[in-house]
Amino acid sequence: MNTTVQNLLGTNYKTYIVLFLCALIIGIKLGTLIPLLALILEARGYSNTEIGLNVVAQPLAVILFVRITPIIIHKIGLAKSIIIAQIFTIILYFTFPIFDSLTAWFVIRFIIGFAGALAWNAFDTWMLSMADDTNRGKIVTIYNTVFVIGFASGPMVLSLTGIEGWLPFIVISSLSFIAILPLIMLEIEDPKLPDKKSLPVFAAIIAAPTIFGAAILCGLDDVMFVSFFPIFMIKNQFTQEIALQYVTITLVGGVMCQPLIGVLLDKFNKRLLLNIAVLITFFCPILFAIYLDNFYVMAASCFIWGGAASGLFAISLTMLGERYSASQVAGATAILVMVFEVGSLIGPLIGGRVMDAVGPMGFIYTVTSFTFIFLVISIYRTIWR
Repeated sequence: MNTTVQNLLGTNYKTYIVLFLCALIIGIKLGTLIPLLALILEARGYSNTEIGLNVVAQPLAVILFVRITPIIIHKIGLAKSIIIAQIFTIILYFTFPIFDSLTAWFVIRFIIGFAGALAWNAFDTWMLSMADDTNRGKIVTIYNTVFVIGFASGPMVLSLTGIEGWLPFIVISSLSFIAILPLIMLEIEDPKLPDKKSLPVFAAIIAAPTIFGAAILCGLDDVMFVSFFPIFMIKNQFTQEIALQYVTITLVGGVMCQPLIGVLLDKFNKRLLLNIAVLITFFCPILFAIYLDNFYVMAASCFIWGGAASGLFAISLTMLGERYSASQVAGATAILVMVFEVGSLIGPLIGGRVMDAVGPMGFIYTVTSFTFIFLVISIYRTIWR
């Protein structure tokens, strides 16, 4: 068994297993938290615009502090960065039931956004620093798979805890604590990173617009989906339980498609795979919206949509790992996280306003419009690069 796992993951397989376990549990936590907060605010009568403005607190923190997280990681190490970030979030989750103010929730989510960015940057840097060209695609997709498995479990956890009272926040805080236990209790070698090399943000984005553009689209699609898809379904006369079931179907699609994406990434042209994933991400929401009275089309659209959308980040992260050296990878992943959060920020802001203006179909209009714009850019870059 150990030999099989070692052949799959390489000599650092024990570290990978611990990191995959942490990513799984953090995925469960986030998959519960994001729709929980959106549904609580919707139940309190806030508009989609107000919900969208509240959602952007977390990505805003990431964008503002993008230059700080690599410095912290190089200063205190990868494991300590993850542990400290999760401890901060554990404390902050307990403040949500205490404060009813939308402003207070914005501040709480802003601080959580910074802590989450630190942990995320550390995870991605750790993965890419150990991987090489022979297994990078495989490692990234396994990492993405276990995270999406966790994220897909979030709505199921939420259906058990409900959205009222302290219970959902106690469960989420407990998951954060469980996630860091292996890093605290087990002897995990924290890799020594090379001296940090400066990587200007805008120069990096201009040099690799496809990589970072895919991350922007992924962030927009992910946060729009978990924040507004349940509301879109409820406004179309579906129950909250059914809405969460379709969220789960979409996330399961993301899980089931990851192994295939991993194999393809190590064998085929990554730009071609990216264009195919974006094309699918464009058409599936349209099919879903047209056939709201057909369970089979809705379920199939959600499943395939989830697989393609979750592949966007895996493909962009793999391409990033190929492009940047070990001394630049922390800075590069920080920028990738930042642009992901740019998508997470503009998606709810614009999507919330569009939904308030034209109704629930504004969700579909927003997602497909941004996907089409990136599809044109990506195809152009593929042809003329």
